[in-house]
Amino acid sequence: MRNQAFAVAVVVLWAGAAAAQDTVENPEFASWSKFPKGTAATLKVTSSAAGTTSETTMVTTLVEVGADKLVLETVTALKVNGMEFKQPAMKRDVAKTVAVPKGLKKEDFTGGKPPGTVEEGTETLKISGTEVKAKWYKYKSEAGGVATESKMWTAADVPGMMVKMEATTTGTVASTTKMELVEIKKP
Repeated sequence: MRNQAFAVAVVVLWAGAAAAQDTVENPEFASWSKFPKGTAATLKVTSSAAGTTSETTMVTTLVEVGADKLVLETVTALKVNGMEFKQPAMKRDVAKTVAVPKGLKKEDFTGGKPPGTVEEGTETLKISGTEVKAKWYKYKSEAGGVATESKMWTAADVPGMMVKMEATTTGTVASTTKMELVEIKKP
């Protein structure tokens, strides 16, 4: 009986150690945790598909900061065909560490480079009158007869890291999407 309990304990400890090797620091946690509680980032997203254009404004606010998790609250407003739809505020926990998705290496997950990257560089952009040095990536993907070409700008010194993104989709669904960080408010 003791040997079985010992064997179970060894298996549990080994599984725990293996699982620990498959976790990394959550990039979203690392980004937001640099800012004081009450910091807010506003993203504006404009999309056009099938003759319909929509504009979404997302305001994400850091409402709780802890050693192992933080809480973000996002308020979203969507405008389509002249009508505005406001979504109730949604809170979500952001853990300090996350499991590396199956099929990815730790370096692939934490490096920030999207799969399919064909070009990369740096550029300085203005956000709310402040210059932000951003890293950009051009990348391509294809799935189910839909091809997407995108360019994404990120910066470590903005909450959430996302500064700007542009994407064009062709194939069975043609669309364009532009996302831009338009404001950062600190308490």
